[in-house]
Amino acid sequence: MIIKIGRPDPSIALAQARAAASMSRLDFAKLALREGWITAAEAKAWVPGNALPQIVTDIIAQHIEGADKQDIAEINALGQLVVNRNDLLLRLLMMSKKVTDAQMDTHFGVGAILWGGATGVVV
Repeated sequence: MIIKIGRPDPSIALAQARAAASMSRLDFAKLALREGWITAAEAKAWVPGNALPQIVTDIIAQHIEGADKQDIAEINALGQLVVNRNDLLLRLLMMSKKVTDAQMDTHFGVGAILWGGATGVVV
């Protein structure tokens, strides 16, 4: 008996690759600095988890209602050692900076994930 297995649906493969894509907070802070999304001072304070970049606190304030929920969101963002490609806060940040999905895929090495290479970016 021969079973034919078709090619995987590209949209499903892309969604799975995006869901799997991540990079360290250190690498993302360097990327964000290089791209001009945050300042050097913000990157230096964010990497050790001492402070969030202003754009992150602004996005939290704009999209999360209630001071207690905003505090939790900020604490979560400060404690996050890994930045996930599909994280809601990151998607909001990228929308505010007009970064396309294709650009995000490049930053997070999504093509490499799809084709079996390494994840993330070398910074």
